[in-house]
Amino acid sequence: MNVRDSEIIWEMLREAGYERAGALEEADVALFNTCSVRQHAEDRVIGNIRKLACRKKKNPGFKIGVLGCMGRRHGEMLFKEYPFLDLVMGPSDIYSVREMLDKVFAGEEKVIAVRKDKRPREKVRNKYWDGGVSAFVNIMYGCNNYCSYCIVPYVRGREVSRPKNDIIDEIKELVDRGAREITLLGQNVNSYGRGLTNKIKFPELLEEVNKIEGVSRIRFTTSHPKDADKSLFRAMKDLDKVSENLHLPLQSGSNKMLDLMNRKYTYEEYLDKINLLKSMVPDVGLSTDIIVGFPSEKEKDYEATEKALEAIGYNSAFIFKYSPRSPAVSACLVDDVSEEEKKARNNELLAVQKKVSYKKNKELIGSRQEVLVEKVSRMSKDEMTGRTRNNVSCVFPGDESLIGQMIEVEIIGNSTYTLKGACT
Repeated sequence: MNVRDSEIIWEMLREAGYERAGALEEADVALFNTCSVRQHAEDRVIGNIRKLACRKKKNPGFKIGVLGCMGRRHGEMLFKEYPFLDLVMGPSDIYSVREMLDKVFAGEEKVIAVRKDKRPREKVRNKYWDGGVSAFVNIMYGCNNYCSYCIVPYVRGREVSRPKNDIIDEIKELVDRGAREITLLGQNVNSYGRGLTNKIKFPELLEEVNKIEGVSRIRFTTSHPKDADKSLFRAMKDLDKVSENLHLPLQSGSNKMLDLMNRKYTYEEYLDKINLLKSMVPDVGLSTDIIVGFPSEKEKDYEATEKALEAIGYNSAFIFKYSPRSPAVSACLVDDVSEEEKKARNNELLAVQKKVSYKKNKELIGSRQEVLVEKVSRMSKDEMTGRTRNNVSCVFPGDESLIGQMIEVEIIGNSTYTLKGACT
């Protein structure tokens, strides 16, 4: 979602006459579009802006701005902690970035815009897009779930769905400009449509996007388990352009932890949905999010998560150490799992998932897979890369003339996260 926000921000700046600097040392202004989901993300931003403090001291005309979730979360406190900052903006305020930078360069000090809870209904902005094969399209903003560890509802606001016609128009424009794969974005895409005057549910939106000529493949993220249901799985089964891939965050295999996290489902309910999906879409590729070291997590809770990873067989998993995120509810809990234990559990789960991912990929050797060709491989100019319908990366012989095409490859080898293919 931040990638798409950054595209929108850059388009507005380019329209206002800004140009990308060839190097940071040549820039008149540096803007950081930030994330606050984990402390590590904020720490990286803080480290980067501190590096620029010396340059600011030597050149007061150089401007530094923090945009996005950190801006919304910390507001004016950022100016107090880092007095060399010039601009702070929240994620719903990015549409005024040109006006705010005008104030900065006019000499106004400490410009801030973090007031909006909801994004305005803006005209589709696709003039700036990185090109290539894939494009991101926001279908909704914000979240109503209030998982106890999550800061998103506080920094991105409550759920707001975009009107269907706005989404369809945006996708058609992207396709006209060369996009072949569309990824629909939302904190919880399954709740898309709530609050719209013209009633529509997410599977129905998938049906509409599936009809658009020129779209080769449709992906979406993220789904919340409590809202993922048979109608979604049926759309994945029946709609030919919808990829057989689902990112469904589990977070923990322990019901005690899931309850403390306010996830609104049990592990058994989650597993029932996974089994139903696999029965309907046998070749589905699965990915998930896991948190280790949540307050009061005991060894048996951790072991339940480890067993879940092995039992479900995800193609990939994003595994994180818990960090308190005020004002999320869990920040009031005692963070009683030591950093050493968090790190150990994190590393153990990464090792478990590595074995599972390797096994899942190895099982595909000998199969034929449909791959959307994306770009030249970083490892060899004589090879191309793309992803299968179930979202596994694949490398195979070819040249740039294949980019954007859907081809069939035979899988002849694998590593932990990548398939090796041969063109058929």
